[in-house]
Amino acid sequence: MNNVSMVAKAVGLALVVAVSSPVLAAETENATASVTVKNAFEMVVAKPLNFGEITAVVDLTDTDGVSASITMSPNPTEQATVVNGAGNLATIRSLVPGEPGEVTVAGVAPYSELSVTLPAGTTNVVASAAAPGSPKFVLSAITAYITSGDHDGTLYADANKLTADGQGNASFNFGGTLTTDVYAADTNVIDRQYQDGEFSGSFPITVSY
Repeated sequence: MNNVSMVAKAVGLALVVAVSSPVLAAETENATASVTVKNAFEMVVAKPLNFGEITAVVDLTDTDGVSASITMSPNPTEQATVVNGAGNLATIRSLVPGEPGEVTVAGVAPYSELSVTLPAGTTNVVASAAAPGSPKFVLSAITAYITSGDHDGTLYADANKLTADGQGNASFNFGGTLTTDVYAADTNVIDRQYQDGEFSGSFPITVSY
C-alpha cells in the first residue's frame, strides 16, 4: 500500500511539475500582408474606321439642307450602304470599299465584363489643308460589334457588354455614318465642292471595368 501511495504521489508530483512548468523559450515575428493593384490595361486602336475611296458632291443650292451619307457597319461581313440626297443633288458613290475600325484590349482580368463608351455626338471630318469655303464631312452614329468573348458576333449594348477571354484579351469593331456637308442659306460658308485628298477626324472611345 505504501508503495502504491508513493507511486501515486510521485505521479501526481510529476503532473504538477509538467502542468505548471514555465515557458522556457518563445519567439515573435511580425507578419506582413500585401496586395498589388493593376487597374491599367492595354487598349489599342488596331485599325481606324475607313470609309474607303468615294466620290462626293455637296449640294450648294438647296436651302432645305439636302445631304448624302455612307454608313459603314461594324460587322465586317456587311457592306457599306449609301443614301443620296433628294434628286441626287448631294451624292456619294463608293469607288474602293472601306472597312470598320478595330480595337483590341489586353491585360484585363480573365472573363471580366467591360464597358465601351462611344461618342454620342458628331465629329467633323476635314481635309488636312482645306481652302476656306471647302465642305467637310460629319461623322455620327458610332456603333460597336463584339468580336471576342461571350457575346462574339453581336452588337455592343448595355445589356450585351464586352467580355474578356481566359487570357484577359478582348476585341471589337466600330463603324459609323459619314454625311456630306449641308448648305444653309445666309449662314453657310460652303461655296465649293470637295477637293481630292484624305479627310480625317478623331473621336474618343473608352473601355472600362
